[in-house]
Amino acid sequence: MAEKIKLTFLGTGSAIPTAERNHPAILLQYKEETMLFDCGEGTQRQFRIAGLNPCKLTRIFITHWHGDHVLGLAGMLQTLMLNNYNKTLNIYGPKGTKQFLELYKKLYVPKGDRIKINVEELNGDENIVDNKEFVIKSVESEHDTPSLAYSFSLKEKLRLDKSKVKKLKLPQNSPLLGELAKNKSVTISGKKLNPKNFLYKEPSKKITFILDTRLVKRFVNFSDNSDLLICESTYSEDEKELAREYFHLTSSQAAGIAKESKSKKLILTHLSQRYQNPKKILEEAKKVFKNTLIAEDLMKEEI
Repeated sequence: MAEKIKLTFLGTGSAIPTAERNHPAILLQYKEETMLFDCGEGTQRQFRIAGLNPCKLTRIFITHWHGDHVLGLAGMLQTLMLNNYNKTLNIYGPKGTKQFLELYKKLYVPKGDRIKINVEELNGDENIVDNKEFVIKSVESEHDTPSLAYSFSLKEKLRLDKSKVKKLKLPQNSPLLGELAKNKSVTISGKKLNPKNFLYKEPSKKITFILDTRLVKRFVNFSDNSDLLICESTYSEDEKELAREYFHLTSSQAAGIAKESKSKKLILTHLSQRYQNPKKILEEAKKVFKNTLIAEDLMKEEI
């Protein structure tokens, strides 16, 4: 069975948190990777409530350096240091990230040598991570400070069909299974086996994260064929001009990106405190893109 991508919405609010919505933070778990997208104030506590261990973090992606997206980062670094975090934490962000991280380390991680941090400052449209399992990309957003959107894509893979392989009665560590997995023919008991009879394609999967930004055309291509689009929805459609003035999206605009990009599912997040009942936001989005949900704090999703 294919490994699932697990998402936990640790914070789904915007600039001012509410009793129901913490500042923005989304956790993505896949195999040995635990990746955090933004780290708003209170994220550590959300980890605790969700039963998650921050010391499993491998990467943190910052969309931009507004307080509601990063004020939890200093405390997170301090906690990792105090818990003898033994990995190298990779932190990615837009222009200015290295400068801000140095300041955070001086203020809150005085014994910085006790935690290894690798910081990568991004310019916009680029591949950040590209390994045998997945690709992570960024693209420039349009906000009032340097800002990025991100996508996480699993690569298409050939997998052995365990039910068919079982009939061969080979030990699990047999090198012949490794050859089959590499799409190579093997011979067993004088019989040549075609690997195609034992393999199936595990399709690629894609998740796109679009936070604080005005509407820009490049988001459609960037989100192309996403299995899940997670997108900010700070304003309702009747506040479209206000959204543009403050560099944000409306619910209908977010839904429009999902529809034009042929995404399969849309989850709206970064809701303003003015929408204590997000029914209006959801109804507006569903008129454009039916398969839409509103994110809630501590909500989990699997793909």
